[in-house]
Order: sequence, then C-alpha cells, then structure tokens
Amino acid sequence: MSPTMMANLSDTEILILQTMWRLRALGSRSVAADELISRQSGLSRRETSDRLKDLAVRGFITRSNRAGNDYFALSPLGAACVRQLQDGQLGDLAGVS
Repeated sequence: MSPTMMANLSDTEILILQTMWRLRALGSRSVAADELISRQSGLSRRETSDRLKDLAVRGFITRSNRAGNDYFALSPLGAACVRQLQDGQLGDLAGVS
C-alpha cells in the first residue's frame, strides 16, 4: 500500500478501520453498522455513517444489507491498510524507521 493511499485516510477513517479489525469484521464476518457507530466515541451517528459509506465506495470495506440492516467488513485492501498501520506503530515502538 502506498503512502499516498494512507495519506488519503482521515483520522476518523483510520479509527473506523482499526475498530473493525478489533471486532474481527473481515471478509464474510461482518459487523452491524449500529455496533460500529456505538464504538466511535466523540463522533456523531451521521458522521460515522458517512465515513462508512465513503470507505465502502473507495474499496476499504464491504457493505451488505440483511433484514434491512447495514453490515460492514474489511475488504482485503482495508485489512492491508490496518496491517500497515500496525507495522508502522510497532516500528515506532521499536525505534525502527
């Protein structure tokens, strides 16, 4: 994943992707939009919902609808993004550039 792609993600979007990773929302294992929204402290329901839709359009997450409820999961691109963020954080902790 290119640094340019990472630069195009807002802090809010990164937080959403990391939350999805912690919830293990990956591939066919999706999480309800309400669950994601409830875990985003300090963000309005509308802002979180808008960011989810934008991330889906950009290919970072997948979106499905079951029984009238939206569900989201990390796409392979979104999972790669979170892994790159984690690798960067580990490098920072270890003092590696």
